[in-house]
Amino acid sequence: MALLRKLLRRYRGGPDFHQTFTENYYLGEQFKLSFRLPTCNPPKPPRAKIVNYPLEQLNWFEDNYRQIGHSKYIPLHEAYWYFWPLIQTPFRGEQGDLRLNLILGKLAPTQPQPQSAAELGRALLDQYNGYYNSSVVGDYALGRNTEIRNDVEAHSARRATPFTEEEKQELISKKIQNYGYPKITEYEVFTFNQTEWVLHVENETGFKKYLYATLLEHNYYLMAEFTLSTNMSDNTKPWYKDAEAAIEPMMQQIKLHKLELLASDNLLAAR
Repeated sequence: MALLRKLLRRYRGGPDFHQTFTENYYLGEQFKLSFRLPTCNPPKPPRAKIVNYPLEQLNWFEDNYRQIGHSKYIPLHEAYWYFWPLIQTPFRGEQGDLRLNLILGKLAPTQPQPQSAAELGRALLDQYNGYYNSSVVGDYALGRNTEIRNDVEAHSARRATPFTEEEKQELISKKIQNYGYPKITEYEVFTFNQTEWVLHVENETGFKKYLYATLLEHNYYLMAEFTLSTNMSDNTKPWYKDAEAAIEPMMQQIKLHKLELLASDNLLAAR
């Protein structure tokens, strides 16, 4: 049966919802995060983990965050699922992979605390667009789109016949699409396990990210970042569509509990 399933799918690997693992984390004094996900494929080596995150501790986030591009975050958990061709041959690795990173993020203290998932979505998009279009160009791709615009303007000025405004804008648009960070304007709100999550999508060369975020407290948010990457394949193949289809069932298995509500439920159950 397993062989027939592989033949029908035309790939090996990916998430298997019949083989799962469960984890729990405590996010400050207010929240418990729990999830049940397909086992990593290939298996993930066991290692020590942190389960308690002191969100209330002063400057804890600022002293411990990591940064990739505009994202400053605290990593909680990573899971991954690789997809391989049916027949393994030399010089052919995985077709691609799906990764899930559960992370903690924090909005800048100058931003007002969002009161809903929709407000969080707008704040995250403002953060993303503002960072890459910053007038200041710096490390971690800060102002990357501005750098592209400046390069095109300088190139035009060096030409014997400068670009027309229309030509400049067309070239800038193409370069931002290929090497920069196109503006994101859309997000959606979903509810999983009675928790509202906001989703936006980021596209980069070779990568597509589905980012679900939900509000915590003190400007913190929890994010489930699903990254689809193509290696020796492309996004028209069966594995890619199946990987995309696996994201929502995984979100259904991620639960965020208010600890005070859990305590109340347990008290009622004891009675």
